[in-house]
Amino acid sequence: MTQNPHSFDSCFEVFLADTPEAEEIHYRIRYRVYCDELGFEDKQLFPDGLERDEWDANAVHFLVRHKFSGEWLGALRLVRPERQRFPFEEHCAPYRGLAKASYSRAVEISRLCVVKEARRFALRKHHSPIDGRPGNVSFLHDYRNLNRSIMWGLYRAATVYSARSGIDDWFILVTPALAYFVSKEGFRMRQIGDACDHRGQRTPYRLSVKHILQNPLWQQDYQQDYRLYSELAETRAVRYGGRDLRQIGVVSFVSGA
Repeated sequence: MTQNPHSFDSCFEVFLADTPEAEEIHYRIRYRVYCDELGFEDKQLFPDGLERDEWDANAVHFLVRHKFSGEWLGALRLVRPERQRFPFEEHCAPYRGLAKASYSRAVEISRLCVVKEARRFALRKHHSPIDGRPGNVSFLHDYRNLNRSIMWGLYRAATVYSARSGIDDWFILVTPALAYFVSKEGFRMRQIGDACDHRGQRTPYRLSVKHILQNPLWQQDYQQDYRLYSELAETRAVRYGGRDLRQIGVVSFVSGA
């Protein structure tokens, strides 16, 4: 089947952050969104420009990159519980206590974010450096649709990873707007607790990984799942004065000798 040149898979790709360098990119994206753009986190707590917390030690991190420019546009993490407790339980309590199996075969989805700079990829007319001809990226006709498309790409990658890792369920703590769009797309969301006040109103939900994989959304797009960042680093590294020149988004740096 010929791939739609304007699909998510044609324009973007998702990476599993399997190296310290990749995790740093993830934390920098979070800093830009949660500190610079939204003001949810205090910049003074992250003088290195890397937004992190105690849950990252138990997390798996994902990144989204624009294929044509190499810019990093979004991030998401899967968090395993610590001492039979998920991050969302710091803000609201489930209606019923979670069973032990919930902690051994479930993760929490959090830190889903897309940088504001991604809005310039939401233009109706987009120049593709692959063939030098302009293309009409109609599926990204506005910033809101771009956000959703990147979100679905991250969700798809995280779902495939979860299934391969023996994870049965997701927990998420989301705004009413995000809960609406996720359920509208046909994903079954079971509310497991009352709404709480955490950067605005948030409500905890539970989703089945098996059911997410069955969603028709994945039949036409989002088929590439994810790549390992270490594979990208190997192909992007070039020799520069006897040292490695590596690309992080649109910024290059030369590693130490």
